[in-house]
Amino acid sequence: MPQERILIAENEPEVRRMCMRSLQFAGYEPVGVADGNEAVVRAREERFDLLVTDIMMPNMSGLEAYRAIREFNPDMGAVIMTGFGTMESAIEALRLGAYEFVLKPFRPDELNAAVERALSRQRLERENARLRALIPLFDLSRIFMSSVDLAVVPKHVVRIARQEMNADSASLMLLNSRDELVIHSAEGLDEDIVGKVTQRADEGIAGYVIEHREPIVLQGNVRDDPRFAPAYDARPIASAISLPLIHQDRVLGVLNVAKHAEDAAPFQEGDVEFLSVLGSQAAVALENARMFREIQDAYERLAELDYLKSEFINIAAHELRSPLAVVLAYATLLEEEATGPMREHLAQVVQAAMQLKSIIDEMVSLQRIDTGQAPVRFTDVDTAAVAASALEELRLLAERRRHRVTLDFPDDLPTARADEQLLHLILSSLLSNALKFTPEEGAIRITGRADDDHVIIAVSDTGIGIAAEDLERVFQRFYQVEDSLRRKHGGIGLGLSIAREMAELIGGEISVESEVGQGSTFYLTLQRHEEIGAGEMLL
Repeated sequence: MPQERILIAENEPEVRRMCMRSLQFAGYEPVGVADGNEAVVRAREERFDLLVTDIMMPNMSGLEAYRAIREFNPDMGAVIMTGFGTMESAIEALRLGAYEFVLKPFRPDELNAAVERALSRQRLERENARLRALIPLFDLSRIFMSSVDLAVVPKHVVRIARQEMNADSASLMLLNSRDELVIHSAEGLDEDIVGKVTQRADEGIAGYVIEHREPIVLQGNVRDDPRFAPAYDARPIASAISLPLIHQDRVLGVLNVAKHAEDAAPFQEGDVEFLSVLGSQAAVALENARMFREIQDAYERLAELDYLKSEFINIAAHELRSPLAVVLAYATLLEEEATGPMREHLAQVVQAAMQLKSIIDEMVSLQRIDTGQAPVRFTDVDTAAVAASALEELRLLAERRRHRVTLDFPDDLPTARADEQLLHLILSSLLSNALKFTPEEGAIRITGRADDDHVIIAVSDTGIGIAAEDLERVFQRFYQVEDSLRRKHGGIGLGLSIAREMAELIGGEISVESEVGQGSTFYLTLQRHEEIGAGEMLL
């Protein structure tokens, strides 16, 4: 720890030298002066922890010197040395804040003991003040952390700074994108300056603070300081603190507090310490508020984009489905009547139209899931009948690819508790995926079985299979194992993700087992009808 500095004011040279030697030997750093005037000058120029002064000195008494020093350093304590004195002088010394008295003549150890007691009391008072400051700082932290409005936080900062520092005015200046300081909030000043008064970030005392990234304390006539920029307040400033607000090594702005009355107690180093803690909390609160505003703006933009996306899907689906239905109907009729190469050409038209219809259905299903517009109505469902219906819709595609598709459901298979329409879409998606990735003349098998709690439907194929590292990724939206597969087989990578999300809507789940080159099996697990109560739920 640095040595504590003791200012000794004593006009008798021998006594002064004895005091200095004694205190130096005790581990302090003493500085001696011969009268009260010199004591005031040295105390103004340098930092001292304690004043040791004789009462009776020429030109200025010890009490007068202590009173003058207390005007600009109210925290300094004193030890009074006296060979004679009155009760009035003792009372005055105590009133000023003197901690100890030493009666002349005294021994060095008596002086050392009095100085140690005075410094100990001073340390204790500073620690008590620090602890008392923790209470408002805790409250400030709670207020700041609960504030996420970028328009409100600066007002909290300024109000609390002015209140806790007992200042006449306070202001908060924040840096904008043009490297200018803008007053965002002020108290004790003209409200018209808020949001209007700006200055360059390299001007004035605020600019000095930003450049050096350290707080400064200004005493006396602050306007005479050469760093002072033309101000928005014409009143004199007797004492001021200007503090940079820094968050993660980035300067956000400057916090200023000021006292205008000439007789006001000036700011001290302890005030800077308190304001620094306040400034650190304020910087965090301001940054949190800024980030919250950015997230809120991003969320609003995202919500708007999501709305536009939903509108686009709705309009696109409506505008595409009608002409697509006409194309698909006439192409199917023409295919049945055509022969030879023309039949093959029309078959390609029908297949392409079916793929387009599947993509539109997937987009609409995705939009309904995301917006919560997919109605879920639970009933007892015959899973074999639903699987047969899904297969019938895709039978034409299976025949064109010469797939062997079989259904294997036992007659005593219990019903599942599910939404029949969503179950149909899920099985259609799983079956369509199997048809798409199974080579021509491959085999596809749809089976059903039950255990004590569930009905399990399996869709197995002899297709290209899925690598182990891709087994879960195939359920991600817009994901396909390879770009080449998308080009070869078509689709946009939504079918399996939609199937899984729909399965979750009806209380089921989908899993997959696969081996590259050997095929895949997708399992749809549903609750048996005893496991879910009757009723209807709209999501």
